[in-house]
Amino acid sequence: MKLITNGDSAAALLRRCGFAESHRVIPWRESWIDGPRTLQWWGAEQTKARAAWFQREFGVPSELFLSQCREQDAELVQSVMDGEELMLWFEYDLYDQAMLAALLHRIRDVAKRPQSEQAAPLKLSWVIAESVEGVPDFRGLGQLTPEQLEGLWPKRKPVSEHELAAGARAWAAYADGSAAALEAWLGEDGAVLPVMAAAFRFELERLPARAADGIGVVERETLRALAAEQERAMSPDKLFGAVSAALPMFGMGDLTYWSILRQMAAGDQPKIAIEGDEPLPGFDTEHPVDWRKWRIRHI
Repeated sequence: MKLITNGDSAAALLRRCGFAESHRVIPWRESWIDGPRTLQWWGAEQTKARAAWFQREFGVPSELFLSQCREQDAELVQSVMDGEELMLWFEYDLYDQAMLAALLHRIRDVAKRPQSEQAAPLKLSWVIAESVEGVPDFRGLGQLTPEQLEGLWPKRKPVSEHELAAGARAWAAYADGSAAALEAWLGEDGAVLPVMAAAFRFELERLPARAADGIGVVERETLRALAAEQERAMSPDKLFGAVSAALPMFGMGDLTYWSILRQMAAGDQPKIAIEGDEPLPGFDTEHPVDWRKWRIRHI
């Protein structure tokens, strides 16, 4: 069996669990709340476009991005073709649910190939963590102990063909990027995948065109946090903490947020000012970071 989860933190914890000792744990390294999206995201040109975006916006070396994408997709495809059991470990937020939708779309695409090309039928199960007993403010698998993860193992469930198909269609709607596509999916399949539906409703809140003021929920919460400060300014780390706490459904990382801040500070009518002599931290920034170098100010 192969256990697939979001990123290295959760993967490291899974490897410490007794049930994972005889299985391979794969940390899926992607962020589908960022960058361009396409239906067949695994294509060479599509991956190159995303690599260029992540290098430009986050400072992720394009060759590193490309190699990781190729390696993890190749392993996923081979596992499905070989009939190896896959178990997906994900949480409730948009970051994870968008990644899960992308994986379900890819898995179904491979599983639909002629049976003569496959060793055995698809074997797929998952754990979708919405809450964890004893963790009042559950945000993600990475914050748990191995013992708490052990407690989730008995809750694993097989993924039905109905759920797999709904997840594949979810990715098509998310990759489309329009409110109409997301709303259509919610109406058709939202009841089949309620956790994903909640995350996609949050995605609708991110779309500026859906808001009366033309501002997405992340930008609005940023302006609200700054306006609440007496000086109408905050250091990036404190602002990130405030907005992340207010929007747990997003599941964003700091690099995602710095990209959003740069967009808010750009253009003819910027909403904020980023004060500092250096760019905000990137992928290769050394830690710890001296956050006193910057101030984010409400204009």
